[in-house]
Amino acid sequence: MLSAIRSRLELKVLLLITVVLVIGFGTYVILSIQRESEALIAQQRDQLRISTEALTAGIRNVMLTGKSPFAIELVNDLRNNVEFVDVTIYDRFGREVFLREGEGVNTDVNDPIIPEVLRSGMLRSAMVPTDSGTVATRYAPLPNRPECWRCHDPKEPLRGVLQVALRPSVARSMGDRSAMRGVASTLTNSIAIAFRTIMLGGHGGQIDTLIEAAETIPGVLSVQVYDRLGFLHFGAEDEELSEERVTELLRPASSRHVVEDRGERVRVSAPLVNEERCQVCHGGKFPMRGVLVVDYDSRALSRYARDPEGEFTATLQTSIYEGFRSIMLVGRATSVRYFMDELRNEQVLQTLRVFDLEGHERFLNPPPRTRAQLRQVIDDRDTLEFREGTGEAERMVRIVHLPNEPRCHSCHGSTHRVRAAVEVSTSMASINGTIRENQVRSAVVGSGTILLIWLVLRIFMRRVVVGPVQEIERVASRVGAGDLSVQAHVATLDEIGTLARRINDMVRGLRERLHLQRFVSQGTVDAVRKSALDGVAIGGARKTATVFFSDIRGFTAYSERVEPERVVGMLNAILSAQAGVVRRHGGDIDKYVGDALVAVFEGEGMAERAVRAALEIQRSVSEALAPEDRDVVSIGIGIHTGVLVMGAMGSPDRMDFTVIGDTVNLGSRLCGAAAPGQVLISGATADELAKPQWCRLSPLGSMSVKGKRAKVKVWSVGEARHG
Repeated sequence: MLSAIRSRLELKVLLLITVVLVIGFGTYVILSIQRESEALIAQQRDQLRISTEALTAGIRNVMLTGKSPFAIELVNDLRNNVEFVDVTIYDRFGREVFLREGEGVNTDVNDPIIPEVLRSGMLRSAMVPTDSGTVATRYAPLPNRPECWRCHDPKEPLRGVLQVALRPSVARSMGDRSAMRGVASTLTNSIAIAFRTIMLGGHGGQIDTLIEAAETIPGVLSVQVYDRLGFLHFGAEDEELSEERVTELLRPASSRHVVEDRGERVRVSAPLVNEERCQVCHGGKFPMRGVLVVDYDSRALSRYARDPEGEFTATLQTSIYEGFRSIMLVGRATSVRYFMDELRNEQVLQTLRVFDLEGHERFLNPPPRTRAQLRQVIDDRDTLEFREGTGEAERMVRIVHLPNEPRCHSCHGSTHRVRAAVEVSTSMASINGTIRENQVRSAVVGSGTILLIWLVLRIFMRRVVVGPVQEIERVASRVGAGDLSVQAHVATLDEIGTLARRINDMVRGLRERLHLQRFVSQGTVDAVRKSALDGVAIGGARKTATVFFSDIRGFTAYSERVEPERVVGMLNAILSAQAGVVRRHGGDIDKYVGDALVAVFEGEGMAERAVRAALEIQRSVSEALAPEDRDVVSIGIGIHTGVLVMGAMGSPDRMDFTVIGDTVNLGSRLCGAAAPGQVLISGATADELAKPQWCRLSPLGSMSVKGKRAKVKVWSVGEARHG
């Protein structure tokens, strides 16, 4: 334990603070907690009871109007504007009914295709791994059309992305005539779910929006909706079903689709069951409320069946999008969650997701906030009141039931006595009555304790923390000024001592890096700086550049008769002189190969800069040599301009950033052909120079070059004649 405290700064500070706080506050807290809790409970109970009764009455009366969406607005308004309470509504099965604003959104989406589609606005298809294997998936951008601008920013071209994928088993089962019936039935089901969602939202009068949108789906010829008596309510009147046919379709009182192959058309009839939630408008006397009839082009269905992962997925995506858009356009954005959730239960779909402009997934149904106490409230029609949480998070909770009155039976049925439960909770932290009585004593004790802590920590931190940190700051300042010889001297074994040792390691690393940069080209350094965390990737890029080769003539004979130390001195002197000239003219030294130098010139005027460097080298390099060596060695230079490949070559664990290609080979050949003190350039480099006044170009005709079939035009470059 003592060893841990000695080596951990955190433990040192915590130990000191804990001792001071226990001595300063411990006695006072024990004496005051019991008094404060009694006032909290008494005051909060009355306020919570009044709030619960008022809220329950409001929800009950709003629901009786048949406008359940208004109840959602009421609850959300209370959550946003009434700070005193928090509201949760449960159905009779104990599931939460009205989500809080911002729920149903997944912000942790790890799919790189989503931002790509949002950025490009283009449809994407990809093979996406899932629990069932790799699945063909489509990502369709949702365009921000003028009719969407009342809710979405007109400046944005998109409002999201719709992702759809079929189950692999469905895709494998496609391909024959019977598959066409499944395709038609699936598309019809997506339209029927959208129809049901709009109707349940209380906007049946705007179903024409959905009908018009559905008829734009590829392969859909017409969409019609009949009531249980056979009257056409929505859709074109060109080809109406008879009342007898509608009655026949509804007679089984089943939601099973009826598919009819009519040659060039396939007709799907989807009976509409009169569910409990529909009876507020349709009554509960009849089991069916109508039928949805959709006619399809059989040729289109055949194509979809032959290409389930392509055309069928695209058409199903369009069908879902049109239902989604229609629900949004009638002003029922809150209903889209139920529409999407019902579609996700379809066996044909592997994936169905909607993303907004930030790439967040929307319209999800998070797990409900179930409570064990709800069963008692619903079964016994009881009222519960209890406290939960501790400290600042402690809340007082009251749960009451909503009885299933006779006037509620049209929506909720008559088989149960309770239709919902309302939970209202309030924070216990808002009560300060008893706490105010102790404010003076708390202020005195608190001020004294804080002063004591401040004095002790001031002395303690100055010796244990401030001094070592100042030493580290001194080192950082010296390093920032360019001094890489400095070291931090901190002897402690805690985190600050470890930090000082890491700083010293970092300085050594910087020093090593500075030295290593001298062994590589500037292009290598630039490539490393621009690379990602995993380093420079093997491979290269095509570039147009001028390559510069120089070679020492007479070096072999010189090295045979002169001591090795003198050879090395001469070689370093002449290469250093050349390197300085190349850098002054904007060239990058790629490598040294024995007594040869290879450089690359890029950018504007690269050929001129390379030739000027060559002429300067021929003029001045002898000055770097000892007098006795000036007549013994000389320089031959070859220059060529063209397309080459620049990049990292080699293996992942040992690579070289260099240039390769025919351009490089030809530059080397020209250097090899150059006589002592001569500069040879290719025709491509001569063309770049045009007709220079600062040098003299002498054509040497065409020269045979090793490795090339055709002869190469060669020019000799010399100093311009003056006078």
